[in-house]
Amino acid sequence: MRVAYLAFIEIDVANACLVHTREIAEGLAALGHDVTLILPRPLRWQSWVGVRHLWVRWWSFDRLGEWAFFLESAWHLWRLHRQRRLDLLYVREMAQHPFLPGLVRLLGIPLFVEVNGWALDDLRLLGASQREVRAAERSQRKLFKAAIGIFASTVGNAERIVTYYDIPKERLYAQELGTNTAHFAPGDRLRTRADLGLPGDAEIILFAGSFHPHHDLSTLVDAFGQLVAQGFERARLLLVGHGHQWQAIHRTIASSGITGSVITTGFRPYEEIPSYFQAADIGVVPLTATKIRQQKGAVASKLWDYMAAGLPVVVTDLPDTPSASLLAGKAYVVPPEDPNAMARALVDLLGNVDKRTRLAQAGLEYVRQHRTWRQAAAETADFIAKRMQETA
Repeated sequence: MRVAYLAFIEIDVANACLVHTREIAEGLAALGHDVTLILPRPLRWQSWVGVRHLWVRWWSFDRLGEWAFFLESAWHLWRLHRQRRLDLLYVREMAQHPFLPGLVRLLGIPLFVEVNGWALDDLRLLGASQREVRAAERSQRKLFKAAIGIFASTVGNAERIVTYYDIPKERLYAQELGTNTAHFAPGDRLRTRADLGLPGDAEIILFAGSFHPHHDLSTLVDAFGQLVAQGFERARLLLVGHGHQWQAIHRTIASSGITGSVITTGFRPYEEIPSYFQAADIGVVPLTATKIRQQKGAVASKLWDYMAAGLPVVVTDLPDTPSASLLAGKAYVVPPEDPNAMARALVDLLGNVDKRTRLAQAGLEYVRQHRTWRQAAAETADFIAKRMQETA
């Protein structure tokens, strides 16, 4: 297939948006598909495997820069299709792109959309006005209606799109992301700690990710405070990342009197993240109950990354989700927003090396067999082929 992949992301910042885009694009190319990415021009040189790029020169995240991106990316798409017919357009969801639905209909290009979160919630979090949220909702409705296939990163997001935007269920596929097992892999813990300046004899509990409200870091900090109070003198909480809750979490740490046992790094480049995973003893995915209900489970790319690095994982989940049974025996599952339960899990794992080893091995084997990005790309290609055949 000849695929154009359009995404409005800042690719100099190696965050989850870029990682997903890059891994799926390179995975499709590795399967033999002809992939051309239409992306904002980066500030530094990019080396991608098997794909071509068309850079949008004029862009920014303000209103004027967004419209510059919309216009130039639409022109690139029209020109690319005129030169040699595209089989499909794959779009990473954005709050709006006013020209896309009409343009794909005009050119007769089948449209697929990738949805990784709920953009309307993110806009509200960033302080967008009701007018801006309504405009984004109208734009998304048009985009989803124009698509013959939609990839949602969780079962909950897929169901929400069906009900909220009245999209037929057969157009949705729950694509539960993946991990790069070459990038995230077990390593030499002591040497990595020495390289990072971390204490070699510490018991390190890691959270790495955005300080977004759906990550329940207050529960994690509370649980860790209980460990310190119980005399776990070598325990250290390592927080890698930045975001909306940064200042609030720092205030909570200070008021809890555990500042000396908590290490915060702020934002770190994607290339450095595996080192922190290799340095840790336990990884934590502390999702809020609201987030778990919204996405119908505790599945997240961070979960797979931890497992690929050989870490035992403590994850919050509800008993009636699809992921609860999936994670049984592969992670230590605790109820959300329950610091006592999380503290008990951490105490149990810190005191039981055999259990840590069993969980780590089970998680590692699972992601290597089922949740690599290459497997996610193959699932993506299969659903595309299915929908193309059904709508031919």
